[in-house]
Amino acid sequence: MFIKTTQLLQSDNLPPNELIPWLCHQNSLTDKLRSQTGDAQLEVLAQHWTLPSWWDKFTLGLSTEVVMHRNILMFSQQIPCWFARTIVPEHSYRENRHFFNRLTQESLGVIIFNEPKIKRTQLLNYSINENCIEYHWLSPLLMNKNEQVWTRLSVFTIDDLSSFYLVEILLPGLMRILK
Repeated sequence: MFIKTTQLLQSDNLPPNELIPWLCHQNSLTDKLRSQTGDAQLEVLAQHWTLPSWWDKFTLGLSTEVVMHRNILMFSQQIPCWFARTIVPEHSYRENRHFFNRLTQESLGVIIFNEPKIKRTQLLNYSINENCIEYHWLSPLLMNKNEQVWTRLSVFTIDDLSSFYLVEILLPGLMRILK
């Protein structure tokens, strides 16, 4: 399943140079954060089954089948660096229950990048602002009003059969901690 970029906010803005290596990074962002700052702490905000949201349907092309949403915040030195939402369609979960059950004890990054049968098939980067649904997934405490942030959207497949999705919204705290 490839995501149509026309479904995403189009912007003429370019990301700050400091973010480009983060937006294009093919491996674990958590490992990159830990190597650059010496610290990476994950906080699971929510993990639940739900009907697909409008965004899930419109952007990812998901049907009415239930999906699992897992929302996390990644911190370094107590500063929030990114918000991530994993979106797992029910059929993908059922076909790979052993894999997704590991999320109760391990981070998604650890599982993805140490599992040869999982491949990233698409990585998109785009900016979001208050006019985007993704922006409103974030707590107002994480953002300044009218702030634009950059997002990574990945499609992963398991054994080239089942797909799941990862949205990573890079927060202003990441830029502060990198300086």
